[in-house]
This record gives sequence, structure tokens and C-alpha cells, in this order.
Amino acid sequence: MRSFALVPTVCVAKLIEVTAMQKQFLPTILGICFFFGVCSPSAREGSALETVRRSTESIVTECAICHSTKEAQRGPVLHGMDAWYLLSQIQKFHDGTRGQNTDNRSEYLMGIAVKKLRNKREMNVAAKWFAKQKPMPAIRTVAGDAKSGAALYASRCAVCHGDKAEGKLDTASPSLTKLEGWYFIDQMRKFRNGQRGQNALDPGGQVMAAAVSDLTPHQISDVVAYVVDAFGPPEAPSLRQRFLPLPLETNSSRQ
Repeated sequence: MRSFALVPTVCVAKLIEVTAMQKQFLPTILGICFFFGVCSPSAREGSALETVRRSTESIVTECAICHSTKEAQRGPVLHGMDAWYLLSQIQKFHDGTRGQNTDNRSEYLMGIAVKKLRNKREMNVAAKWFAKQKPMPAIRTVAGDAKSGAALYASRCAVCHGDKAEGKLDTASPSLTKLEGWYFIDQMRKFRNGQRGQNALDPGGQVMAAAVSDLTPHQISDVVAYVVDAFGPPEAPSLRQRFLPLPLETNSSRQ
């Protein structure tokens, strides 16, 4: 139940002493009390109501609407990613460092959706929950030259992201081992074309944008295909593999 700030003693005493004739003025008197905040809920109580402690399930359920495999149009699966990286990106979306560029539609939508996480506790809960989950298998969606990709990764990426794409906390470089190919290549393109990594409050993003600025589209595909195949999440069967019937076995194949 909502509690209300106490009406001053003098005011209470006067209200008790009202006569039958004065009762008709009670609505007006009470209206004045509420108008001036004498009887209204305190600001502190209102703030407390807005920060009712939500369960982990309630918080994660909202995030998982987009960040899982439940929807056809969705964001990246976050299962198994580094907690520190997830939290840093959530905070950047929350404070406007990311998610303000309307040309980057997916980020802009995330900038709106992240407001459902109402405080630092809920941000931490979401980041830690996803980080503890087992990585989900991912369909291979990017093709490229593995040899070219390996050479590019060794010369351009490993210094920050590690020899096996495991990431390095000391350089604030996340692991790349949980990224789906479609999301990985989308972010590489956005770093390259200026849709991500341009905010001065995001130095990590700026470094990444500079690092890929001279890569060609083919080189980006090669790097992404190599990293996903060599270090990425377990491969999931494609829709074709899952739903199309296998070719009938012929006599020649039996032999």
C-alpha cells in the first residue's frame, strides 16, 4: 500500500473539529492539501516504487525476445559472451554513447529497448546471466577464403583479440568466439563505413573503426569466415539441412 506524508498536527486538529456545516468544504480543503503536496506521496517513496526489485527471470525474458533464436528478425545471440564486455556495451547504449545514429537502425532500436533495464543492478544481472549461459550453435552464413582470412587475422587482429580470438581484457578487446557470422560481418561493415565507432566517448569503438578502415569487402568476408570457422560457436544445421529431405540412396551409392 502507498503511505502518505503526515498532515501537519494543526491541520489534523482543525479537520477533527469541523462542524456539520463545514463538512461540505472538506473536498476543497483536501484538494488544497494534495495540490501543495502536504498529503501526496513523497518523492522518495515515488522513486522507491519505480525501482521495485525485479527478478532475474523478468529481466532476462525481456532481453531474450530479441537476443535469442525465438524470433526470425533478431539481434545477436549473447550466450557465453564476456560479462565485462556485455555490461560495457549495455552501459554505452543506456547513456547514449551508442544507439543514437538513426542510420544504424539495429543500434538505434537497441538504444530504445535498453531503457527497459532501469538501473545498474538490472544491467549487471542481464550481463552476468548471458555470460554464464552455454554458447549456442550458429548457422554458418559467411563464405570466404580461409587462407587469406587466417593471414589477415594474424597480422591485423590477433594483437588485440588474441591468437585464438579469445579476447584480451587488458586492451578491452572482446572474445570473438561467440559471434554469429551474420552479426560479425555486419558490425565489421559498420565500423568500416562509419556507422559505429565514431563517438569520442567510445575509444574502443574508435580503435576498431580505424583498424578496419582500409579493408576491402572481400577481406572482411575472409576474416569473418576464418574466425567463425576456426574459433566460433558450434555449427548449427541450416534450414535447408533441417527441413529438406535427404536425397534418396541409389544402387550405385550403396556399392
